[in-house]
Amino acid sequence: MPRTHLGTRIRSLRRSMGLSQKNLATTCGISPPYLNLIEHNRRGISGRTLIALAGALKVDPADLSEGMETALVDRVKKAALSAENLRVETDQTEEFTARFPGYARLIARLQDKADAQEHDFAALTDQMQNDPYFSEAIHMMLSSITTIRSTAEILSDPRGMDAGQSRKFTDNMRSEALRLSQTATDVLAHYEPSSGAATSTDISAFEALLEQHDHFLSDLEQSSVNVLQAIDAQLQMQPLSETDRAQMHASLQSYAQMAQSLPINLFLPAAKAAGFNPLRLAAEFQTNLEAIFFRLAHLPPAPDQPRFALLQVDGAGAVMYRKQLPSFALPRFGGACPLWPIYRSLAHPLRPLAAMLDMPFGERVFALSSAYPTEQASIPMPAPSESVMLATPDYALLDPALTATAPSLAVGLQCTICPRAECSARRSDYLLQS
Repeated sequence: MPRTHLGTRIRSLRRSMGLSQKNLATTCGISPPYLNLIEHNRRGISGRTLIALAGALKVDPADLSEGMETALVDRVKKAALSAENLRVETDQTEEFTARFPGYARLIARLQDKADAQEHDFAALTDQMQNDPYFSEAIHMMLSSITTIRSTAEILSDPRGMDAGQSRKFTDNMRSEALRLSQTATDVLAHYEPSSGAATSTDISAFEALLEQHDHFLSDLEQSSVNVLQAIDAQLQMQPLSETDRAQMHASLQSYAQMAQSLPINLFLPAAKAAGFNPLRLAAEFQTNLEAIFFRLAHLPPAPDQPRFALLQVDGAGAVMYRKQLPSFALPRFGGACPLWPIYRSLAHPLRPLAAMLDMPFGERVFALSSAYPTEQASIPMPAPSESVMLATPDYALLDPALTATAPSLAVGLQCTICPRAECSARRSDYLLQS
């Protein structure tokens, strides 16, 4: 049974409203003993019961279900364990996350930003240690400093030196000083991003915009809309740097192209009829599987259709785009579990790979991945590839033909928060062990 602390969240909300178990159970049409089991995390909750409880407790069902985020619990624990000199009650992390999901998400987001900064620092350190430009620049600067120092020592004792010699040494020192200044300026420009450059965070501006609109931009979905005007309108509402603005513009154009080539009014009925099977939809709309993946990940939210996460990586496994779900977090840096199909697909371009991912704490996620070449192949090297993975915990709503033969894989999110000690693919230690 998946680990869940939704009941703790329900009990906390009920008590804060001054409701008894009997009154809440009666309002929701369930028995008090059943509600008692729910509040003690000993029974799961069906969709109708969850909606009824959310209505009685005056919260949004999505907000209520935040208490079930097992990945969020691990992220909060990771943040606690990173504070080496601070004693944190990690044995109560689940209780804290369930009762205060907002604060838990804040802690997790701050930890994500700290991880991003650590990633940037490590990358810069590696660059400085291995970049030949840096070594050459430092050598040039030391050479200029040595020349300036030697010339200054000569000029400090001008006895026996005529005016022409003195002028020659002075000009030489000025020339070396200018070269030193220019070299230092070049080094600074090489390693320090300009004020207009995008800063690294755990989420891009475009992904933040999609999250605000439930990953469905209705302004760009209308067939009669002027795409350029709609994109300009979105950009005007975003306080962005020039670099971020250019990236946002390209991302919005890509979204608009997807909406035009796979119109939602035609695609959504077809997706429901096909049981949200990407393979059938790719054949029906005569397009590639990657386009179907992105379209399925950007549907208007509805209770009768699966929720989809999406992850896109380049040939080195670096994340290019991600859409997360509350119950299925996707890392921005450091790489995910190497056993995920998205990485195996890189070795088998244009061959769809399906798997049922068994997460460490009981959650199951169906994943379908596909890799595709980004350039024309040449002899003797194959074309470089990218890979994309579509995943959903709502696999019961999918076409059974899609999931029936999918093998089960025991995987995790990242090694640092995965307790599978005997995993042959482990790259780093588990941080959350007591």
